Amino acid sequence: MEQQQAKGSFLMRLVLSVSFLSTTLAPLTMYGADGMLKGRVTDKTDGEGVVGASVVITGTNIGTATDINGNFVIKNVPAKQQKVSVSIVGYAPATQIVNVGDGQTANVNFTLGQTTIMASEVVVGAALYKQDRLSVPVTTNVVSKEQIRQEPNPSLDQVIENVPGVTINRSSGYSASALQIRGSNTFQGGGIGTRVNAFYDGFPINTPETGGVLWTNINMNAAERVEIVKGAASTLYGSGAMGGVVNVYGSLPDKFEVKAGVSGGFYDAPPSGDNSLYRKDYTPWFWNSYVGVGNKNGDVNYSLLYTHSDNDGYRKNSQTLLNDVKFKLRYNIDSKQYLQLTSFYSETTAGYVSTWPYVISFIPPSTIKYTPDLTRAYDLADPVYNDDTVTRTDALVGLNYVNLLSDKLSLDARVYYTRNQYRIDYNPTALGQNFPSTPGPLFGFVYHRASGAFNENKTDRYGAGVKLDWRVNDSHRLLFGVDGNIVDLASTQYAPVATAAGVFGNVQEKNAALFVQDEWTMADKLTALLSVRYDSSSVDASNVSYIDYSTMANLPKTEAILNKSVDAISPRIALNYKAEDDLSFRGSWGKSFRAPTLAERFVRDAGLFMGNPNPALDKETMTAYEVGMFKQFSDKVSLDVSAYLNDYDNLIESANISKTFARPVVFHYENIAKARIWGIETNLNIRPNDSWSFNVGYAYMNAINKSYKAGNATLDANPDPRWLTYRPEHTGSASATWNATKDLSLTTNARYVSKYKSVNTYTNPTGTNYPGGFIVTNAIAKYKVSQNVSVSLICNNIGNVQYEEAEWFRAPGRSYLAGIDLKY
Repeated sequence: MEQQQAKGSFLMRLVLSVSFLSTTLAPLTMYGADGMLKGRVTDKTDGEGVVGASVVITGTNIGTATDINGNFVIKNVPAKQQKVSVSIVGYAPATQIVNVGDGQTANVNFTLGQTTIMASEVVVGAALYKQDRLSVPVTTNVVSKEQIRQEPNPSLDQVIENVPGVTINRSSGYSASALQIRGSNTFQGGGIGTRVNAFYDGFPINTPETGGVLWTNINMNAAERVEIVKGAASTLYGSGAMGGVVNVYGSLPDKFEVKAGVSGGFYDAPPSGDNSLYRKDYTPWFWNSYVGVGNKNGDVNYSLLYTHSDNDGYRKNSQTLLNDVKFKLRYNIDSKQYLQLTSFYSETTAGYVSTWPYVISFIPPSTIKYTPDLTRAYDLADPVYNDDTVTRTDALVGLNYVNLLSDKLSLDARVYYTRNQYRIDYNPTALGQNFPSTPGPLFGFVYHRASGAFNENKTDRYGAGVKLDWRVNDSHRLLFGVDGNIVDLASTQYAPVATAAGVFGNVQEKNAALFVQDEWTMADKLTALLSVRYDSSSVDASNVSYIDYSTMANLPKTEAILNKSVDAISPRIALNYKAEDDLSFRGSWGKSFRAPTLAERFVRDAGLFMGNPNPALDKETMTAYEVGMFKQFSDKVSLDVSAYLNDYDNLIESANISKTFARPVVFHYENIAKARIWGIETNLNIRPNDSWSFNVGYAYMNAINKSYKAGNATLDANPDPRWLTYRPEHTGSASATWNATKDLSLTTNARYVSKYKSVNTYTNPTGTNYPGGFIVTNAIAKYKVSQNVSVSLICNNIGNVQYEEAEWFRAPGRSYLAGIDLKY
């Protein structure tokens, strides 16, 4: 039984401690005759005002955004010489020095020149503070607010799926989704073992027990921008960031606003050859709505947004119902310090889908053959799956205290709490459910669920961290930080002690880290980013007990956990050489690690398949090398190219360990001795004039298990058994936007993923029915009816391409969507 009172007491102590810390650290506000800053930001080409440009007093919390005519006013500016910076996507940033007198109004105007979107980007996540595109020492991609809002009600997976080097594998509807950066991880149920860390306003949103992120369920209506940092990021972000980091930043308005939107659409009929019962004479619909309010009034800035989504599901039992609330509040204590609250609460109810239908045949003496029925790809494997449902709750409360202690030193302290609750109900009927019924009695059942059977995980995470940013001199900028969190898990799936069905087991995980970074300006054009981090992770169990499902006997076992505590040192050296004002080269070397997650350590029931814990599971490590360049050929063309090599040691991957045809799939997680992934990425941005913009991205990847040995019948049956599962060799994306008029824009984009060479479960030497091998094209029309109203029309998957991103899970066909957005 959970100790709710104790947890509530902890949260109360946490909040009170933060309040006390903030009060203690906050000096009394100094009142004086501050000045005012006024001005206008205009376009260099036509002299028109630039709307929405960010105007900031460097080194303070003071700033605003330009109005519809490009004008801005900033009050309460400390009277002295100030550095004023202006930035906005699509324009080259600008800076001026201004003298502000006591009680006086200083005037300053900016003229901005247009440039490519990529060249105008400002990056935060690469070094944990702002850098312009030419100064970033590691490969980073930015998705702007304008790109996020191209489609109504976007989710995080949709926003970043076209980024070069990013691959997303989705099953159907709300079920499992996985994101990999540069081949960082395979596709597994629940996102187990994800080697990409995700953050919302700097607070972790990975599910603690699996490391996974439900990318399809993170609504982006309240997001300002997204950054994708690629490569070995453990040196700043800790365990799990081997492949990289996805940072989502929530928005705050610069004035009072009310916004709302509604969109709806339907899934088109599948091709004529499809005989799915679910789609016979039936059209699934989906609709979404949101409403929000925000304001900036003096020192207080807030945003509150509610989103509702309802989707019938394009496949049987893939329906979803989402309710999501996001609240963000910032209070400027004075011009040097502020408190910021980030929070969200999300509830989801959805169907839990299985693969498409298949026929099981038994070939004596011990072979089982699975024959899929592709003519019914929108149905489920058997009616016993039709009533499986998922309910999920995700919550975050995070508090930030930032103090610009001086012009050279700043403090960033944070505390947070996350709650993740996930439940699968398999059988709501009064009778047991078995699949297949025949020849099930001969060799066992793939699906065997008693009445009321379920699995559930309840996770509470408490965390805190402090970061000091010190500009020592013109040559060195030091960053010091400590992080820590405690994870409490109650689970029917992932626990060190074997329990009866539906009974919770408990386990606790503790994580602690400290890091230091030095940005060293070695010469006028050469900068080094030197960083190192120490991490420690441990569980509070010494033994694991389980039923060995890999054999017919189902024998109970108890074994000692060999690596209950793991630690690692993660260093990185990154160089940036700015050869010209429009050309920079970068190179980096670094080491990353990942501790095994609680799910990988203790898995026993994954829904579709059974699992065995592995008491010998150890941490995995990676050594990463990268070189790259960014070139801005003019204000119309920019190009980013990078090459990387990642050497993995003790890579954790799932493996089918079944020794009996009674259960054809029983898996556990094991350390593969060595693997190597190398590749090349390109990203080309072209803006020939004000009306047209183009983007083309391509990534090549070579992913080899260097320690492969024949002997695992499932993996051996792949076309290339040495190739790491679920790593596509080629991916690409392209988009074109035409601003036909001042108010009308037309966009088309396409995504390509090559056919996979290796998968986990339904393997065969010819790669028949393997995921990948598709090109999907979408079209978007957006029209601005007035300053406050815009409408959009979208056709996704124009060609109604029938494809898969995960084994035997049909992806959505063509769909149509119309939406209207209001902002006042």
